[in-house]
Amino acid sequence: MGKAGKWFGPLSGILFVAAVVVAGGISGELDIEPSDSASSVLAEFREKADDIQTAALVTMLGLGFLLIFLGHLRTKFRDGGSGWAADGFLAGGVTLASAWILLLGVQLAGGVAGENGHAEVAQGAIDFMWEGTFIFTPGLLAVGIAAAAASFINRTLPLWLGAFAVVVALGALAPWLGVFVFVAWVLATSVIELIRAFRPATQVEVGQRSPGNSEVGVS
Repeated sequence: MGKAGKWFGPLSGILFVAAVVVAGGISGELDIEPSDSASSVLAEFREKADDIQTAALVTMLGLGFLLIFLGHLRTKFRDGGSGWAADGFLAGGVTLASAWILLLGVQLAGGVAGENGHAEVAQGAIDFMWEGTFIFTPGLLAVGIAAAAASFINRTLPLWLGAFAVVVALGALAPWLGVFVFVAWVLATSVIELIRAFRPATQVEVGQRSPGNSEVGVS
């Protein structure tokens, strides 16, 4: 692997997190609920329509970085002997990204409906945004279980990141919370991987390869 390839994979995870944070800052929260009146829902979507579109573009860029990061970890898991976990992790990550794109589409539809006065479409959008978070459940489960297995069985990641991945999987029970946990896990894993990329191999592997020694430090 080229020198750039060693650090760009981990860096892409950090760029994904940065995009999510920026997009959240742009769009903010919609101050409406499904029980609100149609006029209130339309007004809120109309007011936030431009912000929703800008945030969606930033998020899509971030999801591109996420896919690069997922590919980096899939290769790492496979090289570490976790073949099935590598494939399950990538499949879960793509499923998670697809769910995110679907949610973005719903938000964009709500924004367009607000601008054009389509009350039923706007109401359907806010209903789905509140009730449709289950679409993140399969991806969170697959990513969490696969990453935990790669960590605990093959020591491909530090054990504490494996435990963190278990929390990601449990986040599938409350998908909105689980998405935030997943983003935090990506950030933590990216930082550790970036540190590893800039450290000599003999230092990185100490604590992983020594008999009878489990994880130490960041390795």
